[in-house]
Amino acid sequence: MYVRLIAAVLVSVISTYAHAVDEDWNTNASDPLDWSSAGSKKPLGHGVLETRSTTTCGPSANNAVCASNLCCGPNGVCGTGSYYCAAPSCLFQYGPACDANQTPTGVNTTSVPRPKLGSTQYGVSIRDCGIPGKVALTFDDGPYIYTSALLDILKEKGVKATFFLVGNNGGKGQINDPKTGYPALIQRMYNEGHQVGSHTWSHADLSTLTRQQRYDQVVKNEIALTDILGFFPTYLRPPYESCNADCLNDLKDLGYHVANYDIDTLDWQGDYTRSQSIFSSNLKSASPSARGFISLAHDIHDKTVHIFAAYMIDTLLAAGYTTALYGECMNDPPANWYRNSTTGEPYTGASHNTSTASNAKSVSVSSNSTTTSITHSSTTATPSAVVGGEGAFGSRTGNATVSGTNGTASGTNGTATKSQATSGMGLKSSETAGTFFGMGLTWAILSWLFWI
Repeated sequence: MYVRLIAAVLVSVISTYAHAVDEDWNTNASDPLDWSSAGSKKPLGHGVLETRSTTTCGPSANNAVCASNLCCGPNGVCGTGSYYCAAPSCLFQYGPACDANQTPTGVNTTSVPRPKLGSTQYGVSIRDCGIPGKVALTFDDGPYIYTSALLDILKEKGVKATFFLVGNNGGKGQINDPKTGYPALIQRMYNEGHQVGSHTWSHADLSTLTRQQRYDQVVKNEIALTDILGFFPTYLRPPYESCNADCLNDLKDLGYHVANYDIDTLDWQGDYTRSQSIFSSNLKSASPSARGFISLAHDIHDKTVHIFAAYMIDTLLAAGYTTALYGECMNDPPANWYRNSTTGEPYTGASHNTSTASNAKSVSVSSNSTTTSITHSSTTATPSAVVGGEGAFGSRTGNATVSGTNGTASGTNGTATKSQATSGMGLKSSETAGTFFGMGLTWAILSWLFWI
């Protein structure tokens, strides 16, 4: 009798818990048990429970904001875990705990002067390479676990590229956190002669933000990059190519060139036969003696790095083109590509094209007359894969830059809008996993009850 009584109580408790605390079993979520760390053995079918509250949030819920310890997920519901909290899919305006709301450690660059450097235009969307016969290979959304391999490939082929870096996206961690391994990787990137640009702090659509939110997206990435390099870039690529008139004006005030492109390879869609066709057909649409190009790809994708990057290099060389950095396409001196983090003037430190990579850099920057020494020691940290794979970086629908264009691309551009359907940290196995979990246990206990 006592056994049956205890079983009945357990059934009641489990059923109540399963309905009261609705949780999602997400095998693509970030892992508090750190199964992905070196030397650990990942269990079969591992995953984590991500708590979903009953509170809705965001525009569809009359702009409701979650509690301070919760995030607003792409489904418009408050919760915790990477599906709800990781940029760019987290609705950070409505979820205080979203990682996009984190501020990197380092010296605040808000008060740094922003004089206009050189003759390259500000306040317009730049799409064309101004030097005939040149192709600027640009990579967005990194750094990520494949970026190191891409640097190896570029070094082997003697090619320089431009990287537009995101400070905190896809749950990869903040780029200036030494534990992630990204500071050393970015230092290597710069020291090997590649150009480093900004792609904002958390890959938000700048056209949808307020002025203060746009400033936060830009300045936070400046803080992180200054913490790593000792200076920050003057070239910024807006996520989703989305930058309306207000955005263009704000980036002009912040001293940034809006660095877009005229070849969108669509590599993020995973159809590399199509990407190869887009790239080659654009090059064939004009003569190297007549024009240059700026191409877009993403170093967060395995096949982009290990297959498509070499294809682009070999194809452009065979077509009579050579490569250039983005700033070179603008005929802009390398010193103008970066801003001194104290004076706001062109960065005149170590040569941009030094061939010796270093995992340690010591720089001094100041803010409000207080000098802070920032030293990065050598680290053996290796960037870790985001649980959920390449899809973890997500995407949102973005509108093309609508004003201030610097030229119209010819040839087949292949531009397409990223889909909301790919947002978030991977697909959830079930939005009511807690309920099914409780039902399963209930059935097991009842079966055992009648068996005995």
